[in-house]
Amino acid sequence: MMRIREIDENIVYTELTTDASAADLEQSYERLMDVAEEHDTVHVYERVRLSGTDYLSMHTKASGDLKHGDVGDLGRVVAVGGGVWMKLFMTLWKIPVWPLSPDEIRHLPPEQREEAEEWIRSNG
Repeated sequence: MMRIREIDENIVYTELTTDASAADLEQSYERLMDVAEEHDTVHVYERVRLSGTDYLSMHTKASGDLKHGDVGDLGRVVAVGGGVWMKLFMTLWKIPVWPLSPDEIRHLPPEQREEAEEWIRSNG
């Protein structure tokens, strides 16, 4: 599940991991909503520490946020790690059918985390 690790202005740093609980997800979502209320656009940097099998087993618990999200403007989202399965998920997430569809989205391998950091902090 998702856990927020840091908030820097309108950039929310999250971690997708098996040891995050449903309470962590709920608390993270509430904090994300707080940032959304404070800023026009929220950007998300996800550090993925899940396998595809882990994600599928937790998907029904976490996917509700994508369907019922209430963030006004989700700007850039970058996922670092997770391999091929995450790249596929990020490709599907580009389709603007969920309220939480971001303006721009990328998937990068862990060795490109500096590039991910630069991109999430960029002005466009």
